[in-house]
Amino acid sequence: MFDLPKIVPLGPEDRITEPGFYRLPLAQHHGQPCDGPSVTSSILRRLETASPADVWAFHALNPDRYPSRETDALTLGTAMAAWIEGGPERLEEVVRVLPANKPNRPSLAQREAYKVGKATEAGRRSVEFWAKVEADPRPAITEAQWEEIVAAGKVLAADPAAAAALGGEPEVTAAFYDEETDLWVLSRPDQLSFSGMTCDYKRMAAAGRPFDARLVDQRITAGAYHMQMALACEAMERLTGHWPETVGIVAQCAEAPYHVLLRAFDEEVLRIGAFQNRRARRLFRDCLDSGHWPGPGEHVGAYAMPDWLLSRLLEEMNTAGTAP
Repeated sequence: MFDLPKIVPLGPEDRITEPGFYRLPLAQHHGQPCDGPSVTSSILRRLETASPADVWAFHALNPDRYPSRETDALTLGTAMAAWIEGGPERLEEVVRVLPANKPNRPSLAQREAYKVGKATEAGRRSVEFWAKVEADPRPAITEAQWEEIVAAGKVLAADPAAAAALGGEPEVTAAFYDEETDLWVLSRPDQLSFSGMTCDYKRMAAAGRPFDARLVDQRITAGAYHMQMALACEAMERLTGHWPETVGIVAQCAEAPYHVLLRAFDEEVLRIGAFQNRRARRLFRDCLDSGHWPGPGEHVGAYAMPDWLLSRLLEEMNTAGTAP
């Protein structure tokens, strides 16, 4: 435990120029809020798990970037983080709920008829309803999704260990400057705690499988969440002088009964994640300087047959006397 550092509110036009803790919206966190290029955990993890081309295709610094891909899973994860932060009141600030009796999206013909004042009552209702939705910066969810988030939130709140793990400061970005790569590095767990515990919430779909430690560990590996938490640890160490004592993930099943499962990271795993983060920062810097963002097809390699299949077929060929 140590004294609570100052958390600086960052205005929409303000820039981060000094290492520290800042309170700012998530979109601003991902939108290059520093006085130089910045990387977030999601960028570093994608460099490790995909390719530089996958990063640059959607990056804020790319003038020819593709539109951001907002999936249902991402929207619901954002909504659940809002519920953790402030319950139903905060959730309502972050998402817009679409009523069950919402009209269908207007067709091009309905839009054109509306423009010239010849819309039918159904067409007028559709155009005006969806115009309001599209003008609203909040992501939209259905009433059923709202009820699902609230139900899952109640289960989460009833878990004492999860409630303790997620009891920190919301909407806080930890920013530090990495001298080696001349990059700003931004870390933003769902709840930033100064108690010696650092955790993040992950909503995970079981997809018909048992929601257990094995499934959660597989999702942690696939998402490289150990890198995310290692970055949070590095940020805390740089800004406060303390590496968190307890680090973990609060995982919750996306389907009823919304089981909650906590997974802790030991220091060895976190140090591995820190190594990967440093490697990814160097790769980002190299790509940014060269303007070359290689994709998965950059190098041509030989097909690797699975070991089990290779062994079986070689044995069959030996039996047949035709082994290579």
